[in-house]
Amino acid sequence: MPRTDQLDPLLYGDEWPSLRSATGRVDVHSLAAFWARESKVPGHYFEFGVGAGRSAVSALRAAAKHNLNIEFHLFDSFEGLPPLEGLDADSRQFQQGQFSFGVDQVKEFLRQHDVHALAPIHFYKTWFSALDTIEIDPAIRAAIVHIDCDLYSSALQVLNFIGPRLESGTILLFDDFNAFNASNDRGERRALSDWIDQINNDPASPMAELTPYVSYGWHGQGFIFNRMG
Repeated sequence: MPRTDQLDPLLYGDEWPSLRSATGRVDVHSLAAFWARESKVPGHYFEFGVGAGRSAVSALRAAAKHNLNIEFHLFDSFEGLPPLEGLDADSRQFQQGQFSFGVDQVKEFLRQHDVHALAPIHFYKTWFSALDTIEIDPAIRAAIVHIDCDLYSSALQVLNFIGPRLESGTILLFDDFNAFNASNDRGERRALSDWIDQINNDPASPMAELTPYVSYGWHGQGFIFNRMG
């Protein structure tokens, strides 16, 4: 039977959004919002790789369902994926320009699903390689971070940008953790590993650890971030 979950942004068949797992794309946003509320994690929702806006719809509905008073910060080139270089160059799954949806298309999608007024939403049109040019009040922290940028280079750029805003207890969701055949040497997996190594090898930075929180669909993995000391 098709899912009728109130968080589901689209009417798909019985494989979507569960995607052959007990926890699907829709459920994970509810779990993240519930965790942030119950654990009293300060901060807001950050998403990198907005696509058509499907995950944003689910996340907005989840935050409303769990009475999570947060703002939404949505980052994307709104021109699709960047050129694939380095570790990403020989990908069979991804190509330049893929997942291209304009910011006006995304805004209309949110309006169609009646979530555009559920919380303050901020859009940032930027390549992830230029994130350092984005000016956001450093006091704005991240309680939930959804990373759906597919590529190693993009994911590492995102992690370096968002890292200083993370709190102990922040949820990190990696939508394409199992891309590149779930290889630890590619994609979001490699980016996460390299980023944690950077932090823990920096004598000026507190050590950090990741606790697995939830696996979702065939593709995604969530973690709880903590600083030690």
